Amino acid sequence: MELSSKNSDIKRDGYILLQNALTNEELESGLACMKHDNKVDYSIMKRFIDTTFFPAIQRNVGDIITQPKYVKFRFSNNNNSTDASTFHGDIYNHTKTQFLPIYTCLCYFDDAQLEVIPGSHHYNNNGTSLQSFNKRKALNVKRGDILVFHSNMHHRGINYNKKGDRRLLQVFEVFPDQKTYDECAPNMVIVETADSPLVKNIVGPLLYEISKIPTLIDYITFVHYIMMYNDMHYKIGMMDLPPWEKTNKYITYESGRRAILNELLASNVLEDLNVNILCDDTVYSRSYSNFYLYGYIVYWILSIILLYILSKLWKGEYSLKKLKAYFTRRPLKRR
Repeated sequence: MELSSKNSDIKRDGYILLQNALTNEELESGLACMKHDNKVDYSIMKRFIDTTFFPAIQRNVGDIITQPKYVKFRFSNNNNSTDASTFHGDIYNHTKTQFLPIYTCLCYFDDAQLEVIPGSHHYNNNGTSLQSFNKRKALNVKRGDILVFHSNMHHRGINYNKKGDRRLLQVFEVFPDQKTYDECAPNMVIVETADSPLVKNIVGPLLYEISKIPTLIDYITFVHYIMMYNDMHYKIGMMDLPPWEKTNKYITYESGRRAILNELLASNVLEDLNVNILCDDTVYSRSYSNFYLYGYIVYWILSIILLYILSKLWKGEYSLKKLKAYFTRRPLKRR
């Protein structure tokens, strides 16, 4: 496939699958980062990304990503199902940009499956959540394949219950060139959600177990997609920012633990799998807001008060006249 054709495909569908992009020898050079007890030497993986992974992408789609600059990466092995088994976007576009000029690049060290929704990267989507959901498409990816997609395209991993390795490198917030980085990086906000008690103690462990049951996760995925399509899932989870803080921003939610690459290199220590390795710490990061938590608390307090008053009215213990006098602080006149 010619470069211009691939460029057209990724603009239309939001993704391009590069089959057999890496040789076994190249893949093994990346897997050399794996040490004892599933610890990872991320300096080796960083070198693999810069000297092998991105050159392979540029050989295939060099007119799309010419001078890659990326914010972070993550290397996992079957253990990222807590945040990847339901449909999601890696970045949510709250600007007026019609096409998000930022990419996610995946390198598959083992065979795997994922679902994508072609065209879901278009600004504000088109149609309804049900119409979009019905366009989902399963991709069977093989060892050595590379997937490049617009970071706001809806996607999810599937069939986590299968035995064996599922080693995957995810490079997030990939800017195709310096100019795009200079224009877009100042508008990016990384919302750290790893410390959320809801995610840590309930949602994360629950999704990990549910992801092993395809039928159940499919039902949950449909409900979750409706919420995500309408920008409700992080609000309901009380991990979102207030609306005014998302205006004209590219928002990405970081659910896993993070480590700073320069600190790892300086200390020469190994790290766990499935850790977000931050390569560019100049991009603005912040914790999620309690705005919606406080909103829910106020909502339930007011609801309980209202229900209490209605019950009293129903039982005849209150009258509208007495309530009006109480709230206006005017004493009732005796007849």
